[in-house]
Order: sequence, then structure tokens, then C-alpha cells
Amino acid sequence: MTLNDLATRLGVPARQIRFLIAEGILPPAAKTGRAADGYDETHVLKGQRYLALHRMGMKPGSIKVLMAFDDAVPILQAGGVELRVIPGISPEAIDVDAVLRAVEAALRAYVAKG
Repeated sequence: MTLNDLATRLGVPARQIRFLIAEGILPPAAKTGRAADGYDETHVLKGQRYLALHRMGMKPGSIKVLMAFDDAVPILQAGGVELRVIPGISPEAIDVDAVLRAVEAALRAYVAKG
């Protein structure tokens, strides 16, 4: 579908679709011809999810972080917490000690809020 078709399906202006793509919330179109954009149901579903979260009052930056985990691979679920890894990251690129410190700090802060 074209950019205008996608915008119509989502009920937003085409410039908002361009913003969502520029911000990395929606993937870019797969070009299918000289003047045709290749948007599909993935764009519709992600766009609908973004708009629903936005209507609930979430800020675009927070939605982007939340939606980034859609494609992440869950590697652990324990105690009501899930650990996910973004696909494509090299295991060697993960500083395990730094990640563990960040997770511990985040969980302690969450628990302290009661």
C-alpha cells in the first residue's frame, strides 16, 4: 500500500507516518516501484499499537522503547521479570557486569517505590 493508503488506514496525516519512520517506530517502506511505497500489515499493526499507546498518554520516546522490545528475544522469565535481548546484537558486545548492575539498580528502584 502507499503512504497515503497507510495514513488513511491509521486515520492520521501522512506526515505523522513519516515522523514514525524517521523516529524508528515504524520500519521504512519496501519500495515496490518508482512511485509506489511498499507498506504492509506490519506497518498497520505497529502503527495501531503506537497510536493506542499514545492515546493512553504515553510519550513518543517511551513508546519507542516499549515497541523496541516487540522484536527482542526473551531469554529469561523469573519473579515476574522478563529479560529480552535485541536480535542482531553480538553476544560479545554485551557487557554482562554493566547490564547486571543496571538491572539491579532498576529493580531496586522499582521495589523501593512500593
